[in-house]
Amino acid sequence: MMRLKKIALVSASVAAVLLTSLSGALAERRTVTTEYGMALLGLIVGKATFDTVIDDSQFSVNGKLSSAGLGSLVSDTRGTSRVSGQVTRNGFTADRYGLDYTSDGKRWASDVRFRRGRVASSDVSPKRTNRDKPSYVPVQKSQLASVVDPLSGLMIRTRDAGSVCRRTLPVYDGWSRLDLLLAPAGSREISLRGFEGTAVNCNVRIRPVSGYDKKSKGLKFLQNQTISLWFAPIAQPDVFVPVYAQIPTTIGPLILKATSVSAE
Repeated sequence: MMRLKKIALVSASVAAVLLTSLSGALAERRTVTTEYGMALLGLIVGKATFDTVIDDSQFSVNGKLSSAGLGSLVSDTRGTSRVSGQVTRNGFTADRYGLDYTSDGKRWASDVRFRRGRVASSDVSPKRTNRDKPSYVPVQKSQLASVVDPLSGLMIRTRDAGSVCRRTLPVYDGWSRLDLLLAPAGSREISLRGFEGTAVNCNVRIRPVSGYDKKSKGLKFLQNQTISLWFAPIAQPDVFVPVYAQIPTTIGPLILKATSVSAE
């Protein structure tokens, strides 16, 4: 049971990076609400809801994540994530990103401020240093010159569906700096409450840059795996967002799927 709980926690952390953004780039104020479900070994292990507000040249995303009540099988995890920033012709530029969650009584919190794609400040708890753990790879200031947050970084603005998976996303969440390497893997037809259409399928590899433990078995496992991530323009034709992910674990794939989308 403890091994499964640890796998579920690691997978949920990756999921937080991969499936935490939905939006439609509209000139008028609009709120898009999207719900996700998470399953492991055929069991529903969690759910997430994200509200995205677009108001002229400003945007914000607020999300809530919680694990299912499965007793000792899955870690009790609850949290919130948020980002706000500017809507530009080329996409979304974050001004501030935050994450606050608890798992089995332990709390993690992150508050990152950006200035034109560069990290201006970062306040996290707990802090990580290589003085506490020699195998820890510290984040260098030079590695934060051009990064995206885990929320708006996955909101890809383009009218060329073929370009969605032809990119590398330099992600920073306050603790870790990693690259998500996207590669085209075809397309899929999807149907959820509020949307039916074609999704772009990307194969994703994780490349750690800094802010991680070199001895982490979970990270070593994920580095050798391919994640399947689907994007679809569910709220606006030129904004592709995650609607499905399949993340390998040592006991089977963790599935994350958008179940509904609504706008007002």
